[in-house]
Amino acid sequence: MAADREADARRDEARRYVRRKRIFYTVVGIYLALSLMWFTIDLLDNSSGFWFYWPMLGTGVGVLITGVVLGGLGGLFGQDWERREIERHMRRSDNEHGTSDARP
Repeated sequence: MAADREADARRDEARRYVRRKRIFYTVVGIYLALSLMWFTIDLLDNSSGFWFYWPMLGTGVGVLITGVVLGGLGGLFGQDWERREIERHMRRSDNEHGTSDARP
């Protein structure tokens, strides 16, 4: 029974990882499409200067922040942090309800 729960937990963790990865790849794909669009518009608008890199820079910062949030860069809000917070919440909940089988 415990092995089944552990396998389910590992499968759920893998599912979350793949979902975050898919979301990030989608965001990067949208960023690349927008960048190509801005570059094309900039080349076709007959202006004297280039401006396409400004929206690319701003959107790139958003993509970077998305990557940090989804990937948990350096343990910052990553899987280990999530696991610790879940355990902390469960201990707190067990203490409030007076359950004696709380884990350390």
